[in-house]
Amino acid sequence: MKMLNIFKKELKDTFRDQRTLILTVFLPLVLMSALVFFYEKMMAPEEDIQLHVVTEKEQLEFVKGLLDGKENLQLRAVDDVEATIKEGEAVAGLVLTGDFEKQIAAGNAATVQILGDEYSENSYIAMSAIEMALTQYSQAIVSERLGQQNVETSILTPFTVNKVQVIEGDQSVQMMSFLIPMMLVIAVGVGISSSAADFIAGEKERRTMEALLMTPVNRSSFLLGKWLTLVILATVTGILTLGIVFIEIYFFTEQLKSGLTMEGNVWLIGTVALLIIISFAALMASALLLTSIFGKTVKEAQSYGTPIIMVGILPALFITSVGLNELTTTHFLVPILNVFATFKELFVGIIDIEHVFLTLGVNIALALVILTVGRILFAKDKWVL
Repeated sequence: MKMLNIFKKELKDTFRDQRTLILTVFLPLVLMSALVFFYEKMMAPEEDIQLHVVTEKEQLEFVKGLLDGKENLQLRAVDDVEATIKEGEAVAGLVLTGDFEKQIAAGNAATVQILGDEYSENSYIAMSAIEMALTQYSQAIVSERLGQQNVETSILTPFTVNKVQVIEGDQSVQMMSFLIPMMLVIAVGVGISSSAADFIAGEKERRTMEALLMTPVNRSSFLLGKWLTLVILATVTGILTLGIVFIEIYFFTEQLKSGLTMEGNVWLIGTVALLIIISFAALMASALLLTSIFGKTVKEAQSYGTPIIMVGILPALFITSVGLNELTTTHFLVPILNVFATFKELFVGIIDIEHVFLTLGVNIALALVILTVGRILFAKDKWVL
């Protein structure tokens, strides 16, 4: 009962504080929304990007025919191709030798130059498109010359290669399975870090801890009440943030939206996802509450908590390149990494009961271990006063 009173008090104080609401709700939403539209732009087809390319005036008609069908390239003629690109008025350009067509007609080797900046994404896309057009033109010339010599063009292609995707999920699904858990980690970490730092370190900094410890509430109930508040806060932050993100993806994106077509029982998948969120929320609440016990001030506690949030993002780097069929039991035994691995399965409609229970068990067990360590430290005046 005493623990519940602490829990209710902290929950009311948390949601009453405008600063906490901003850091807990609005900041994660802004960050997640920015990530959504960043990845949507990154996954947009090259055809949707309009790029300015240039060539010399005397070669305009020939290059226009060469780039026919490349609708994302807007071609125009200029006096100085290189200078135009350097001035930022175009992202790429094509320069042909003055007698290019005559050299080709005579069967000689001609020279072309593709100008641009390979360190610029737009320039690289334009240069690649120009290079592809030149390659196709070159192949057409070779085929024509072989035909004139009565040689079958099939001699250049003795076999064809077909790539077959045997594992479920396309690029959009893979991106979503990486993006959603990363958003969850960031949202929960950023959302509760301020409250977690204030719960213990804030009481010490304001010199109110002594008065609280003189109340009839024992230290275990006091700590557990604050921990439950953080778990609820983290869970609400995770659910709210992901809910808004799903709405943004479904209504305001095209590429990422295609990754939301999860097969199987959507309600069951949603229930499993909720349980994963709660287990992760418990883990982050325990870890950040422990840093608050270590910290003498709110600022010091926040400095301890920042590396924990950053470490939480690291598993994304290890799981992105791992195929669905390459996931092993180890991936579900490593805390936080198991969140990414489980979401990777959920997004293609796979609910592996063993993997789900491993993830929940590992995260909750570690959360309780960390909470127990915090309780041991909290029992000593050295860490409380």
